[in-house]
Amino acid sequence: MDLKTMIIELLARIPLLFSGLFLFSFLLILVDYARMLFLRRRLPPGPFPFPIVGNHFQLPKTRPWIEWEKWAGYYNNPMTTIWVGRHPRILLQDAWVASELMEKRADIWSSRPRLIVMGDLINATETNQTTLVYGDRWRVHRKLMHTAVGSQAVRNHRAIQANEPKVLIRDILEEPDDYVLSIERYSVSATSIIGWGRHIDRKNDYVAQQALAIMEGVNFVVPGKYLMEALPALTKLPSWIYALPNTIRGTTTMLQKYFYMLSQEGAESKWNNFSKVLLNGQETYGLSDVEVAGLTANLIGGGVDTTSSTMISCILAMAVFPDVQRKAQAEIDYVVGDNASPNWEDVDGKLPYCTALVKETLRWRTVTVLAGIPHANTVDFDYRGYHFPAGTNITGNIWAIHRHPRDFPEPDNFRPERFLNGLERPYLNNKGMNPFGWGRRQCSGQPLAEQGLLYSLTRLLWAFDIKPGLDDKGHEVKLDIFAYTDSENMRPEPFKARFAPRTERIRGLIVNEAASAREELRVYDGETRLTLEDALQALASDKKLAKA
Repeated sequence: MDLKTMIIELLARIPLLFSGLFLFSFLLILVDYARMLFLRRRLPPGPFPFPIVGNHFQLPKTRPWIEWEKWAGYYNNPMTTIWVGRHPRILLQDAWVASELMEKRADIWSSRPRLIVMGDLINATETNQTTLVYGDRWRVHRKLMHTAVGSQAVRNHRAIQANEPKVLIRDILEEPDDYVLSIERYSVSATSIIGWGRHIDRKNDYVAQQALAIMEGVNFVVPGKYLMEALPALTKLPSWIYALPNTIRGTTTMLQKYFYMLSQEGAESKWNNFSKVLLNGQETYGLSDVEVAGLTANLIGGGVDTTSSTMISCILAMAVFPDVQRKAQAEIDYVVGDNASPNWEDVDGKLPYCTALVKETLRWRTVTVLAGIPHANTVDFDYRGYHFPAGTNITGNIWAIHRHPRDFPEPDNFRPERFLNGLERPYLNNKGMNPFGWGRRQCSGQPLAEQGLLYSLTRLLWAFDIKPGLDDKGHEVKLDIFAYTDSENMRPEPFKARFAPRTERIRGLIVNEAASAREELRVYDGETRLTLEDALQALASDKKLAKA
């Protein structure tokens, strides 16, 4: 057979080859879709999935948790199944069901599912406490984090958490229009002292903004946000076809390097801090540089985002619900008196209404609206007639849980009375809510956040009458309690607020106490010169050394 004839025969077979490949691919898709539909029969109800992509194109792209709450009513079920690609995700929309799985059966439901963007793509599955599967490595990370922010450790931070709010209140007094930046400075400075031994003095601090950027990464876990979650193969495409995966990888690698360098710098401080603990124990615990970076970034990022967003939500609530504000101020005035400001002795038990107000803020607009990172079961599990294969992704829809009419009637009304004199209605825990998650994967920083919020918000209410801001014509603006960002770590959209010192005596105390607090914090003063550009240069140097 000559060459020409061979070529003609090969060309003739090409359509047949393509037809065979198409038929084979079609059969694979058909078999996989049959598997999905078989699994679906044994799972809670939810929208009907398509092959390969599941419900990706049916999921709301903006604040989906609001629509999911409606789905719970539509399907008349506290659990809703959505399909992210070929894999089911169970939305838990009832506190009692969430507790039965993630707390009462924490031995089974404390692991993590496979996460494409927040796990595989950024190399976090085996390096970051938040995404580690349940096991010995996770226990090491948890133990280390507890040395900084555990329930016993946080009492050592009370002086910091008293002085930083005093500076914050003065900053708001002097520049009320910048109250958001002042709150961010305060919240990141308190955790920066714990993490690196460094007080942050400037608003809009460079490191604070990087910490906030890291917390935006939690948006990676929102179902329907990234097609890569439904089609993991997209993460393998060359950047000239699909640039997003490489962009996320590059940004994450740079931030990991940056936070490791900040940890190295913090370990050189003369003050004891979390970075020093990690670097000194790096060999003992077998911590990689990326693990050290992740632990410090989680501490700083979680501190700035949860605390600042909760405080801004509280300001919004006080401006919209002035009667609540007046009740809290009356309690503070009765307990503290005219010539002093709240201290730890007051906050620890003498101000029950203020304590309830902080709890109601955490419930009313919970920052981690999807309860953080999803849980997964380590073995097959049957519950309420449904079958959950090992590794099933379950996500708590806190938006629905903290608005459930059975547990929280009129959920958008801000009523601290829900938490006074015991709980207004029976609840599955003595806190009456779940803003920090469930079971063994609850947020490690919960004790630090609760302690700091109670002191800082009490002091804010003692200092100011908080009112809506004014428009260009001098009229009070109408504030929207539903205007929140489209992020899993949600916070109010920018709004105008006014802060009027309640009395001239209080104005004087604000100024004088802030001056004393600033002097006490001065021992932690120190600037970092590290930038993301330094991290990029260090990464380039590492690559050169690796090649050599």
